[in-house]
Amino acid sequence: MANFLFIRGNRNKKFFIDVANQINKLGHCSYLIKLELGDLLFKSGDIKTVFAPFKVNKKEYPISNEELLNMEIYNVTYIQRILKKRVSKKTLTLYKRYMYYIDKFIVENKIDVICLFNGYHWIDRVTSYLAKKRGLKVICFEDGLFRPATVTCDPKGINAASSVRQDADFYDSIKVDYNRLENFLFKAEHPLHLKRKKENLLRVAFVKALSMFGGFIGLHPNYYVHINLPQAIRYFLFKMQFSRRNNDVIDLPDEYVFVPFQVSRDTQIFYNSPNIETMEGLLDYVYSAVLKFNKENNRHLKVIVKEHPEDMSRNNYKDLKDRYKNINEVIFLEKCNVKELIKKSEAVITINSTVGIEALTKNKRVLTLGEALYNIAGVVHKVNDPKNLHLDLQKALSTPINVERIQKFIYYLRFIYQVEGTISIPNEQTAKNLAARLNQLI
Repeated sequence: MANFLFIRGNRNKKFFIDVANQINKLGHCSYLIKLELGDLLFKSGDIKTVFAPFKVNKKEYPISNEELLNMEIYNVTYIQRILKKRVSKKTLTLYKRYMYYIDKFIVENKIDVICLFNGYHWIDRVTSYLAKKRGLKVICFEDGLFRPATVTCDPKGINAASSVRQDADFYDSIKVDYNRLENFLFKAEHPLHLKRKKENLLRVAFVKALSMFGGFIGLHPNYYVHINLPQAIRYFLFKMQFSRRNNDVIDLPDEYVFVPFQVSRDTQIFYNSPNIETMEGLLDYVYSAVLKFNKENNRHLKVIVKEHPEDMSRNNYKDLKDRYKNINEVIFLEKCNVKELIKKSEAVITINSTVGIEALTKNKRVLTLGEALYNIAGVVHKVNDPKNLHLDLQKALSTPINVERIQKFIYYLRFIYQVEGTISIPNEQTAKNLAARLNQLI
Protein backbone atom coordinates (compact mmCIF):
# COMPACT_ATOMS: atom_id res chain seq x y z
CA MET A 1 0.00 0.00 0.00
CA ALA A 2 1.19 3.54 -0.75
CA ASN A 3 1.16 6.89 1.01
CA PHE A 4 -0.33 9.61 -1.21
CA LEU A 5 0.16 13.35 -0.78
CA PHE A 6 -2.34 15.69 -2.46
CA ILE A 7 -1.34 19.34 -2.89
CA ARG A 8 -3.32 22.25 -4.38
CA GLY A 9 -6.32 20.93 -6.25
CA ASN A 10 -8.10 22.97 -8.90
CA ARG A 11 -10.88 25.49 -8.35
CA ASN A 12 -13.19 22.62 -7.35
CA LYS A 13 -11.72 22.36 -3.86
CA LYS A 14 -13.48 19.06 -3.20
CA PHE A 15 -11.80 17.37 -6.15
CA PHE A 16 -8.65 16.14 -4.41
CA ILE A 17 -10.56 15.50 -1.18
CA ASP A 18 -12.96 13.18 -3.00
CA VAL A 19 -10.17 11.35 -4.84
CA ALA A 20 -8.12 10.98 -1.65
CA ASN A 21 -11.06 9.50 0.25
CA GLN A 22 -11.58 6.92 -2.50
CA ILE A 23 -7.86 6.07 -2.47
CA ASN A 24 -8.16 5.39 1.26
CA LYS A 25 -11.00 2.95 0.57
CA LEU A 26 -8.60 0.98 -1.63
CA GLY A 27 -6.32 0.49 1.35
CA HIS A 28 -3.85 3.31 0.76
CA CYS A 29 -3.18 6.27 3.06
CA SER A 30 -3.79 9.84 1.90
CA TYR A 31 -2.43 13.13 3.17
CA LEU A 32 -3.63 16.57 2.13
CA ILE A 33 -1.74 19.86 2.47
CA LYS A 34 -4.10 22.82 2.42
CA LEU A 35 -2.63 26.14 1.41
CA GLU A 36 -5.35 28.80 1.18
CA LEU A 37 -8.01 30.26 3.45
CA GLY A 38 -10.71 29.06 1.06
CA ASP A 39 -9.53 25.46 1.53
CA LEU A 40 -10.69 25.54 5.14
CA LEU A 41 -14.34 25.64 4.06
CA PHE A 42 -14.18 22.02 2.98
CA LYS A 43 -14.10 19.02 5.31
CA SER A 44 -11.45 16.43 4.53
CA GLY A 45 -13.15 13.31 5.83
CA ASP A 46 -10.65 10.64 6.92
CA ILE A 47 -7.70 12.28 5.13
CA LYS A 48 -4.78 13.36 7.30
CA THR A 49 -4.78 17.09 6.67
CA VAL A 50 -2.55 20.04 7.59
CA PHE A 51 -2.87 23.77 6.89
CA ALA A 52 0.63 24.66 5.71
CA PRO A 53 0.62 28.39 6.63
CA PHE A 54 0.43 27.41 10.32
CA LYS A 55 3.39 25.04 9.93
CA VAL A 56 5.89 26.85 7.71
CA ASN A 57 8.65 28.64 9.62
CA LYS A 58 11.79 30.59 8.67
CA LYS A 59 13.86 27.53 7.83
CA GLU A 60 14.77 27.42 4.14
CA TYR A 61 15.46 24.56 1.77
CA PRO A 62 19.05 24.71 0.43
CA ILE A 63 18.53 25.82 -3.17
CA SER A 64 19.89 28.88 -4.99
CA ASN A 65 17.74 31.71 -6.33
CA GLU A 66 19.13 31.01 -9.80
CA GLU A 67 17.95 27.41 -9.73
CA LEU A 68 14.46 28.49 -8.67
CA LEU A 69 14.31 31.11 -11.42
CA ASN A 70 15.31 28.51 -14.01
CA MET A 71 12.37 26.27 -13.19
CA GLU A 72 9.29 26.55 -15.41
CA ILE A 73 7.27 28.20 -12.64
CA TYR A 74 4.12 29.94 -13.90
CA ASN A 75 4.21 32.64 -11.22
CA VAL A 76 7.81 33.52 -12.07
CA THR A 77 7.16 33.58 -15.82
CA TYR A 78 4.06 35.72 -15.34
CA ILE A 79 5.90 38.28 -13.22
CA GLN A 80 8.77 38.48 -15.70
CA ARG A 81 6.94 38.27 -19.03
CA ILE A 82 3.57 39.88 -18.34
CA LEU A 83 4.19 42.25 -15.42
CA LYS A 84 7.72 43.04 -16.70
CA LYS A 85 9.13 42.90 -13.17
CA ARG A 86 11.87 41.08 -11.36
CA VAL A 87 10.93 38.31 -8.96
CA SER A 88 11.73 39.62 -5.49
CA LYS A 89 14.11 37.92 -3.07
CA LYS A 90 11.22 37.87 -0.60
CA THR A 91 9.19 35.73 -3.00
CA LEU A 92 12.06 33.31 -3.56
CA THR A 93 12.66 33.08 0.19
CA LEU A 94 9.00 32.17 0.62
CA TYR A 95 9.38 29.38 -1.94
CA LYS A 96 12.37 28.01 -0.03
CA ARG A 97 10.51 28.04 3.26
CA TYR A 98 7.62 26.07 1.80
CA MET A 99 10.10 23.69 0.19
CA TYR A 100 11.72 23.05 3.56
CA TYR A 101 8.36 22.27 5.16
CA ILE A 102 7.09 20.06 2.32
CA ASP A 103 10.35 18.12 2.13
CA LYS A 104 10.19 17.52 5.89
CA PHE A 105 6.54 16.46 5.57
CA ILE A 106 7.43 14.00 2.80
CA VAL A 107 10.11 12.37 4.91
CA GLU A 108 8.16 12.23 8.17
CA ASN A 109 5.09 10.71 6.54
CA LYS A 110 6.99 8.38 4.19
CA ILE A 111 5.21 9.72 1.12
CA ASP A 112 5.39 7.52 -2.00
CA VAL A 113 3.19 9.38 -4.49
CA ILE A 114 2.48 13.10 -4.93
CA CYS A 115 -0.63 14.30 -6.77
CA LEU A 116 -0.70 17.78 -8.28
CA PHE A 117 -3.09 19.74 -10.45
CA ASN A 118 -1.60 21.17 -13.68
CA GLY A 119 1.90 21.18 -12.20
CA TYR A 120 3.14 24.64 -13.19
CA HIS A 121 2.09 26.71 -10.17
CA TRP A 122 5.03 27.53 -7.89
CA ILE A 123 3.94 25.15 -5.14
CA ASP A 124 3.57 22.36 -7.72
CA ARG A 125 6.92 23.03 -9.35
CA VAL A 126 8.94 23.12 -6.14
CA THR A 127 7.15 20.01 -4.89
CA SER A 128 7.96 18.20 -8.15
CA TYR A 129 11.60 19.21 -7.66
CA LEU A 130 11.59 17.71 -4.16
CA ALA A 131 9.88 14.54 -5.40
CA LYS A 132 12.47 14.06 -8.12
CA LYS A 133 15.28 14.51 -5.60
CA ARG A 134 13.78 11.75 -3.46
CA GLY A 135 12.82 9.46 -6.33
CA LEU A 136 9.06 9.74 -5.74
CA LYS A 137 6.30 9.34 -8.30
CA VAL A 138 4.44 12.51 -9.30
CA ILE A 139 1.04 12.33 -10.97
CA CYS A 140 -0.51 15.37 -12.62
CA PHE A 141 -4.21 16.05 -13.06
CA GLU A 142 -5.85 18.47 -15.47
CA ASP A 143 -9.18 19.15 -17.16
CA GLY A 144 -9.93 16.44 -19.70
CA LEU A 145 -9.38 16.54 -23.45
CA PHE A 146 -13.00 15.50 -24.14
CA ARG A 147 -14.88 17.82 -21.83
CA PRO A 148 -17.04 17.35 -19.91
CA ALA A 149 -16.64 13.57 -20.11
CA THR A 150 -12.98 13.03 -19.17
CA VAL A 151 -10.16 13.97 -16.80
CA THR A 152 -6.40 13.89 -17.40
CA CYS A 153 -4.38 11.82 -14.92
CA ASP A 154 -0.79 11.44 -16.13
CA PRO A 155 2.40 10.12 -14.47
CA LYS A 156 4.65 12.38 -16.56
CA GLY A 157 2.85 15.70 -16.93
CA ILE A 158 0.24 17.47 -19.01
CA ASN A 159 0.00 18.68 -22.60
CA ALA A 160 3.29 18.29 -24.50
CA ALA A 161 4.97 16.89 -21.37
CA SER A 162 2.42 14.08 -21.08
CA SER A 163 3.00 10.35 -21.46
CA VAL A 164 1.09 10.26 -24.76
CA ARG A 165 3.34 8.45 -27.24
CA GLN A 166 4.56 10.32 -30.31
CA ASP A 167 5.39 7.34 -32.55
CA ALA A 168 2.74 6.98 -35.24
CA ASP A 169 3.21 3.21 -35.61
CA PHE A 170 1.91 2.70 -32.08
CA TYR A 171 -1.50 4.09 -33.03
CA ASP A 172 -1.74 2.01 -36.21
CA SER A 173 -1.94 -1.06 -33.98
CA ILE A 174 -4.89 0.26 -31.93
CA LYS A 175 -8.17 -1.59 -32.43
CA VAL A 176 -11.15 0.74 -32.55
CA ASP A 177 -14.67 0.08 -31.30
CA TYR A 178 -16.43 2.43 -33.71
CA ASN A 179 -19.69 2.24 -31.79
CA ARG A 180 -17.96 3.66 -28.68
CA LEU A 181 -16.17 6.23 -30.80
CA GLU A 182 -19.39 7.47 -32.33
CA ASN A 183 -21.58 7.48 -29.24
CA PHE A 184 -19.35 8.35 -26.28
CA LEU A 185 -16.66 10.70 -27.53
CA PHE A 186 -17.82 13.77 -25.61
CA LYS A 187 -20.23 12.21 -23.15
CA ALA A 188 -19.85 9.74 -20.33
CA GLU A 189 -20.04 6.09 -21.31
CA HIS A 190 -21.09 5.19 -17.78
CA PRO A 191 -23.41 7.34 -15.61
CA LEU A 192 -21.68 9.83 -13.31
CA HIS A 193 -24.84 10.48 -11.26
CA LEU A 194 -24.36 14.25 -11.20
CA LYS A 195 -26.55 16.08 -8.72
CA ARG A 196 -26.33 19.24 -10.81
CA LYS A 197 -25.39 19.93 -14.40
CA LYS A 198 -23.22 23.03 -14.19
CA GLU A 199 -20.34 24.37 -12.15
CA ASN A 200 -21.43 26.65 -9.31
CA LEU A 201 -19.69 29.88 -10.36
CA LEU A 202 -20.85 31.81 -7.29
CA ARG A 203 -19.29 29.24 -4.96
CA VAL A 204 -16.05 29.26 -6.98
CA ALA A 205 -15.97 33.07 -6.84
CA PHE A 206 -16.59 33.15 -3.08
CA VAL A 207 -13.87 30.59 -2.32
CA LYS A 208 -11.36 32.40 -4.54
CA ALA A 209 -12.23 35.76 -2.95
CA LEU A 210 -11.70 34.27 0.50
CA SER A 211 -8.30 32.94 -0.54
CA MET A 212 -7.38 36.32 -2.03
CA PHE A 213 -8.33 37.91 1.28
CA GLY A 214 -6.12 35.40 3.10
CA GLY A 215 -3.22 36.49 0.90
CA PHE A 216 -4.04 40.17 1.37
CA ILE A 217 -3.90 39.97 5.18
CA GLY A 218 -0.71 37.89 5.08
CA LEU A 219 -2.23 34.69 6.46
CA HIS A 220 -0.63 32.82 3.57
CA PRO A 221 1.10 33.65 0.25
CA ASN A 222 -0.82 35.26 -2.58
CA TYR A 223 -1.50 32.34 -4.92
CA TYR A 224 -3.15 34.53 -7.56
CA VAL A 225 -0.33 36.65 -8.96
CA HIS A 226 -2.06 36.54 -12.37
CA ILE A 227 -5.28 38.14 -11.16
CA ASN A 228 -6.34 40.63 -8.48
CA LEU A 229 -9.72 40.92 -6.77
CA PRO A 230 -11.27 43.55 -9.13
CA GLN A 231 -10.14 41.48 -12.12
CA ALA A 232 -11.59 38.34 -10.55
CA ILE A 233 -14.96 40.05 -10.00
CA ARG A 234 -14.96 41.29 -13.59
CA TYR A 235 -14.06 37.80 -14.82
CA PHE A 236 -16.90 36.03 -12.99
CA LEU A 237 -19.46 38.69 -13.93
CA PHE A 238 -18.37 38.35 -17.55
CA LYS A 239 -18.65 34.54 -17.46
CA MET A 240 -22.18 34.71 -16.09
CA GLN A 241 -23.19 37.27 -18.70
CA PHE A 242 -21.40 35.47 -21.53
CA SER A 243 -23.25 32.21 -20.82
CA ARG A 244 -26.57 33.98 -21.52
CA ARG A 245 -25.39 35.77 -24.64
CA ASN A 246 -26.52 34.76 -28.14
CA ASN A 247 -24.04 33.59 -30.73
CA ASP A 248 -22.59 36.10 -33.19
CA VAL A 249 -24.45 36.24 -36.48
CA ILE A 250 -22.30 35.52 -39.52
CA ASP A 251 -22.55 34.19 -43.05
CA LEU A 252 -19.61 31.85 -43.29
CA PRO A 253 -17.36 32.43 -46.32
CA ASP A 254 -17.08 29.72 -48.97
CA GLU A 255 -13.58 28.76 -47.87
CA TYR A 256 -11.65 29.65 -44.75
CA VAL A 257 -9.19 28.46 -42.14
CA PHE A 258 -10.29 28.51 -38.53
CA VAL A 259 -7.91 30.00 -35.94
CA PRO A 260 -9.00 29.46 -32.31
CA PHE A 261 -7.27 31.91 -30.00
CA GLN A 262 -5.93 30.46 -26.74
CA VAL A 263 -5.59 31.95 -23.28
CA SER A 264 -2.71 34.33 -23.96
CA ARG A 265 -1.20 33.89 -20.48
CA ASP A 266 -1.58 30.14 -20.29
CA THR A 267 1.17 27.60 -19.64
CA GLN A 268 0.58 26.27 -23.16
CA ILE A 269 1.82 29.58 -24.55
CA PHE A 270 4.53 30.17 -21.94
CA TYR A 271 6.18 26.76 -22.19
CA ASN A 272 4.96 24.94 -25.32
CA SER A 273 5.08 27.71 -27.92
CA PRO A 274 8.75 28.42 -28.68
CA ASN A 275 8.08 30.52 -31.79
CA ILE A 276 4.93 32.51 -30.96
CA GLU A 277 4.33 34.37 -27.69
CA THR A 278 1.03 36.12 -28.38
CA MET A 279 -2.25 35.67 -30.20
CA GLU A 280 -1.43 38.82 -32.14
CA GLY A 281 1.69 37.09 -33.41
CA LEU A 282 -0.30 33.98 -34.29
CA LEU A 283 -2.78 35.93 -36.41
CA ASP A 284 -0.03 37.88 -38.17
CA TYR A 285 1.66 34.65 -39.23
CA VAL A 286 -1.61 33.04 -40.37
CA TYR A 287 -2.76 36.10 -42.31
CA SER A 288 0.59 36.41 -44.09
CA ALA A 289 0.51 32.70 -44.95
CA VAL A 290 -3.04 32.85 -46.30
CA LEU A 291 -2.21 35.85 -48.52
CA LYS A 292 0.75 33.98 -50.02
CA PHE A 293 -1.24 30.78 -50.39
CA ASN A 294 -4.13 32.56 -52.12
CA LYS A 295 -1.80 34.35 -54.53
CA GLU A 296 0.15 31.20 -55.45
CA ASN A 297 -2.94 29.01 -55.82
CA ASN A 298 -5.58 31.46 -57.06
CA ARG A 299 -7.70 30.72 -54.00
CA HIS A 300 -9.85 32.94 -51.78
CA LEU A 301 -9.24 31.55 -48.32
CA LYS A 302 -10.26 33.73 -45.41
CA VAL A 303 -9.28 33.59 -41.75
CA ILE A 304 -11.91 33.22 -39.04
CA VAL A 305 -10.61 34.02 -35.56
CA LYS A 306 -12.49 32.83 -32.47
CA GLU A 307 -11.54 34.60 -29.24
CA HIS A 308 -11.15 32.55 -26.06
CA PRO A 309 -13.86 33.29 -23.45
CA GLU A 310 -11.37 32.89 -20.57
CA ASP A 311 -9.38 35.79 -22.01
CA MET A 312 -12.10 38.20 -23.03
CA SER A 313 -12.68 39.88 -19.66
CA ARG A 314 -9.06 41.07 -19.56
CA ASN A 315 -8.06 41.24 -23.22
CA ASN A 316 -10.50 42.46 -25.86
CA TYR A 317 -7.85 42.68 -28.60
CA LYS A 318 -9.03 46.18 -29.51
CA ASP A 319 -5.71 47.21 -31.07
CA LEU A 320 -5.51 44.00 -33.07
CA LYS A 321 -9.08 44.37 -34.33
CA ASP A 322 -8.42 47.98 -35.29
CA ARG A 323 -5.38 46.87 -37.27
CA TYR A 324 -7.40 44.28 -39.20
CA LYS A 325 -10.76 46.07 -39.41
CA ASN A 326 -10.40 46.97 -43.10
CA ILE A 327 -8.97 43.62 -44.13
CA ASN A 328 -11.68 41.45 -45.66
CA GLU A 329 -9.72 38.23 -45.27
CA VAL A 330 -9.93 38.31 -41.45
CA ILE A 331 -13.14 37.83 -39.45
CA PHE A 332 -13.29 38.02 -35.64
CA LEU A 333 -15.89 36.11 -33.62
CA GLU A 334 -16.47 36.11 -29.88
CA LYS A 335 -19.24 33.55 -29.39
CA CYS A 336 -20.23 30.99 -31.97
CA ASN A 337 -20.84 27.33 -32.68
CA VAL A 338 -17.28 26.00 -32.71
CA LYS A 339 -18.38 22.63 -34.09
CA GLU A 340 -19.95 24.36 -37.09
CA LEU A 341 -16.82 26.46 -37.66
CA ILE A 342 -14.65 23.35 -37.60
CA LYS A 343 -16.97 21.35 -39.84
CA LYS A 344 -17.02 23.91 -42.67
CA SER A 345 -13.38 24.96 -42.48
CA GLU A 346 -10.65 23.91 -44.88
CA ALA A 347 -8.29 23.50 -41.95
CA VAL A 348 -7.79 24.46 -38.32
CA ILE A 349 -4.58 26.33 -37.51
CA THR A 350 -3.61 26.44 -33.84
CA ILE A 351 -0.60 26.67 -31.56
CA ASN A 352 -1.65 23.70 -29.42
CA SER A 353 -5.28 24.23 -28.40
CA THR A 354 -7.63 21.40 -27.45
CA VAL A 355 -9.74 22.73 -30.33
CA GLY A 356 -7.16 20.97 -32.46
CA ILE A 357 -8.24 17.67 -30.90
CA GLU A 358 -11.88 18.55 -31.45
CA ALA A 359 -11.08 19.21 -35.11
CA LEU A 360 -9.41 15.80 -35.37
CA THR A 361 -12.59 14.18 -34.07
CA LYS A 362 -14.23 15.64 -37.19
CA ASN A 363 -11.41 14.27 -39.39
CA LYS A 364 -10.29 17.78 -40.30
CA ARG A 365 -6.85 18.95 -41.31
CA VAL A 366 -5.01 20.47 -38.35
CA LEU A 367 -1.81 22.53 -38.43
CA THR A 368 0.04 23.16 -35.16
CA LEU A 369 2.62 25.88 -34.57
CA GLY A 370 3.66 24.77 -31.09
CA GLU A 371 4.39 21.67 -29.07
CA ALA A 372 1.30 19.53 -28.53
CA LEU A 373 0.59 16.03 -27.30
CA TYR A 374 -1.21 15.38 -30.59
CA ASN A 375 1.73 16.27 -32.83
CA ILE A 376 1.69 12.81 -34.40
CA ALA A 377 2.87 12.26 -37.97
CA GLY A 378 -0.12 11.51 -40.18
CA VAL A 379 -2.48 12.98 -37.59
CA VAL A 380 -1.55 16.68 -37.75
CA HIS A 381 0.76 18.85 -39.83
CA LYS A 382 3.45 20.22 -37.49
CA VAL A 383 4.73 23.66 -38.56
CA ASN A 384 8.38 23.95 -37.58
CA ASP A 385 8.89 27.53 -38.80
CA PRO A 386 5.87 29.90 -38.80
CA LYS A 387 7.56 31.97 -41.52
CA ASN A 388 6.99 29.02 -43.84
CA LEU A 389 3.39 28.45 -42.80
CA HIS A 390 2.13 29.06 -46.35
CA LEU A 391 4.17 26.07 -47.55
CA ASP A 392 2.80 23.88 -44.76
CA LEU A 393 -0.71 25.06 -45.58
CA GLN A 394 -0.16 24.15 -49.22
CA LYS A 395 1.07 20.70 -48.24
CA ALA A 396 -1.75 20.11 -45.75
CA LEU A 397 -4.51 21.05 -48.18
CA SER A 398 -3.06 18.89 -50.96
CA THR A 399 -2.43 15.79 -48.81
CA PRO A 400 -5.21 13.23 -48.27
CA ILE A 401 -6.44 13.02 -44.69
CA ASN A 402 -5.30 9.86 -42.92
CA VAL A 403 -8.72 9.18 -41.42
CA GLU A 404 -7.83 5.73 -40.10
CA ARG A 405 -4.80 6.91 -38.13
CA ILE A 406 -6.66 9.94 -36.78
CA GLN A 407 -9.54 7.80 -35.56
CA LYS A 408 -7.18 5.32 -33.90
CA PHE A 409 -5.34 8.15 -32.17
CA ILE A 410 -8.57 9.77 -30.99
CA TYR A 411 -9.87 6.42 -29.77
CA TYR A 412 -6.68 5.88 -27.77
CA LEU A 413 -6.90 9.36 -26.22
CA ARG A 414 -10.54 9.08 -25.25
CA PHE A 415 -10.94 5.48 -24.14
CA ILE A 416 -7.44 4.44 -23.02
CA TYR A 417 -5.46 7.51 -21.99
CA GLN A 418 -8.19 9.66 -20.44
CA VAL A 419 -10.21 8.82 -17.32
CA GLU A 420 -13.96 9.16 -17.51
CA GLY A 421 -15.33 11.86 -15.21
CA THR A 422 -15.79 15.57 -14.74
CA ILE A 423 -13.75 17.95 -12.59
CA SER A 424 -15.90 21.04 -12.23
CA ILE A 425 -18.87 19.23 -10.64
CA PRO A 426 -18.04 17.13 -7.55
CA ASN A 427 -19.25 13.55 -7.87
CA GLU A 428 -18.37 10.21 -6.35
CA GLN A 429 -18.03 8.26 -9.60
CA THR A 430 -15.31 10.55 -10.98
CA ALA A 431 -13.36 10.12 -7.73
CA LYS A 432 -13.75 6.33 -7.91
CA ASN A 433 -12.57 6.25 -11.53
CA LEU A 434 -9.51 8.33 -10.71
CA ALA A 435 -8.68 6.32 -7.61
CA ALA A 436 -8.76 3.18 -9.76
CA ARG A 437 -6.38 4.78 -12.28
CA LEU A 438 -4.02 5.90 -9.50
CA ASN A 439 -4.06 2.35 -8.18
CA GLN A 440 -2.90 1.17 -11.61
CA LEU A 441 -0.15 3.76 -11.91
CA ILE A 442 1.70 3.13 -8.66
